[in-house]
Amino acid sequence: MTEKKGHFEKGRWVLESEPSVTQTGGNVIEKRFYEATKSVISSIDDVMKVTHDLVTTEEGKQYIEKTLKDPQMQIQKSFAEIISRVKDELDKKVKNVK
Repeated sequence: MTEKKGHFEKGRWVLESEPSVTQTGGNVIEKRFYEATKSVISSIDDVMKVTHDLVTTEEGKQYIEKTLKDPQMQIQKSFAEIISRVKDELDKKVKNVK
């Protein structure tokens, strides 16, 4: 016969239940999930605040303009270089034909 762990309580033998690993682990997981959820909500709030500032403040509008202007200037520079190379090649071919 196997003996089960327990103790006397008010004159009666009460079996001790072993703590469930999943229950203890569940509390840790729930805490981590809560913290992660709180972090995600905080991040979304931060994104909303930045978006609001980008749209409603002069500094935000300037940031957007600069962000869009830099790639535009790079594209224009790239096209100018391409056109210059094509023109140089055409000039070489015209000189060779003459």
